[in-house]
Amino acid sequence: MDAWLGLAAILVGLASCFYGYPLFRIFLILAGLLYGYALGQSWAPAGHPGVSLAVGLGAAVVLGVLAYPLWSLGVIIAGAALGCTILVSLGLALNASQTVLILLGVGGAVAVGLMFYYVRDLFVILTTAFNGAALVVFGLGGSFPSLAFGGGRANLPGLVMMLVLGAFGFAVQYGLFKERRTYSSYS
Repeated sequence: MDAWLGLAAILVGLASCFYGYPLFRIFLILAGLLYGYALGQSWAPAGHPGVSLAVGLGAAVVLGVLAYPLWSLGVIIAGAALGCTILVSLGLALNASQTVLILLGVGGAVAVGLMFYYVRDLFVILTTAFNGAALVVFGLGGSFPSLAFGGGRANLPGLVMMLVLGAFGFAVQYGLFKERRTYSSYS
């Protein structure tokens, strides 16, 4: 990893971890641009850098524009997926029948999806804190190999650092922004 990329990841990660709540929509647009560009680059033919760049920039603009107004839908979908996963896993652990598993999955998806919708502000604080912590660890991984995640393997020191930094960032942001309702007032 280039040193400038590691430094940028650390700086953006710290901003997100400790002050991500008011900057959330900006981070969404940037994430949409980055993911759109990466997606566009993967779709374009390898031997045509001009086409690859054009497709990447086009996808970046589309995802960047869509990330801002559709974030609330993403919160509901993330909550629904989490609720379904948790209750279906519980049902599987208890050897529930197929019908019970379906009911648990649907019930969990609806319940947790709605819960995430109604506590969007808390969810924004939580996600910006832990995503920022992950970026900091990613940035530090270039200089400190003991923190780097490589080859799809878990790394205990990096994971512990992410959890501790994310929890601290959540506590700081919650203390600063717990009275705000910036995202609950939007659909």
